[in-house]
Amino acid sequence: MTASEAALASALALMARLPGAEIHEAADISWLASGRPMASLNHVHGIRLGDEPATIDGRIDAAQAVVTDEGALPATWWIGPKATPADLCSRLAARGLTAADPEYGMVIALDGLPRPEGNVNLVQETDLAAWLSVMGRSYGWSDHRAIAVWTDLYRGAIMETSPVWWHVIVRANGEAVACASLFPAGDQAFVTNVGTLPEARGAGFGTAATLAVLALAADAGYRRASLTASLMGRAMYARIGFREEARLDRYVWAGRPLEAP
Repeated sequence: MTASEAALASALALMARLPGAEIHEAADISWLASGRPMASLNHVHGIRLGDEPATIDGRIDAAQAVVTDEGALPATWWIGPKATPADLCSRLAARGLTAADPEYGMVIALDGLPRPEGNVNLVQETDLAAWLSVMGRSYGWSDHRAIAVWTDLYRGAIMETSPVWWHVIVRANGEAVACASLFPAGDQAFVTNVGTLPEARGAGFGTAATLAVLALAADAGYRRASLTASLMGRAMYARIGFREEARLDRYVWAGRPLEAP
């Protein structure tokens, strides 16, 4: 497993703090079922199913059945460069899963990075609503339930003595314009939730948010960090110094009847 895939798996495990969420980790396949109807909170990953057709089909069907039974649909399947079998994507497509835009695993060494410029602050309890509003608008959340679900996940940990994760918010002219998060992920840190309001893009606010969480990682003693980049964010992360190491294909299961290939 690449470093960015391993960090993603650790970050997804932390999301199991959401009340009622279920997590399963095994050598051949892992999943997170939140019980909420959001593809960003239901995941199947770490897929190493070998080459035996009967075993492959059974394990795929079992994983889909579990997330369905948990009410965790839609769900995102992550297919990294070492996933097996080689025809996994076509098997998922034959079962009715829909290909989503790929993401790109990227890594960075934390030594010598510049500190962020501008009005960037660590999110406190009173900032969480503004932070979530920026995140929602940045990612174009269309489901009105999304803010409530992410609030359930993040509010409980924000005042804990030992941080489970960190969030930062960037303001310009007194308005919140960008956000980012940092998750501990074993021996590295995982950068996520980077977003900028559509009308504020192109002014460096996303870069400032990313540099801020990288500075937090360095101050916490981490030597490297990783993330999964969208097509839109990939170039910005490369300018900061992230190196691309893996393409991560994604397929979304929305709950249509299972059909074997």
